[in-house]
Amino acid sequence: MSALTPDCDPDMSHCGQPWQGKGSRGSGILSTVVLLGILGVSLAVVTKDVVVDAFDFAAVPVGLLAAALLARRVARLVARGATAAAARVPTLGVRRSQPVG
Repeated sequence: MSALTPDCDPDMSHCGQPWQGKGSRGSGILSTVVLLGILGVSLAVVTKDVVVDAFDFAAVPVGLLAAALLARRVARLVARGATAAAARVPTLGVRRSQPVG
């Protein structure tokens, strides 16, 4: 029997915690800004004649992927908001009759 579990690193300093620090708040905002930047650059490449038209073949799929990822983030944010709003709504308890005696 080993003391190591699948979610622990060998020196046991991060046992039970994610390796990348999933709980940090700034990482989601930073990656969203990066995705928005990628989407903006790909839209600029496609709509403006800044670079050769051959780059459109690479910019369109990259822009579509960035847009899809941003849409997924928005949907996840809306779902979390709906869950939080539903948790705040007071629920009416079901009243059941008690048997006599």
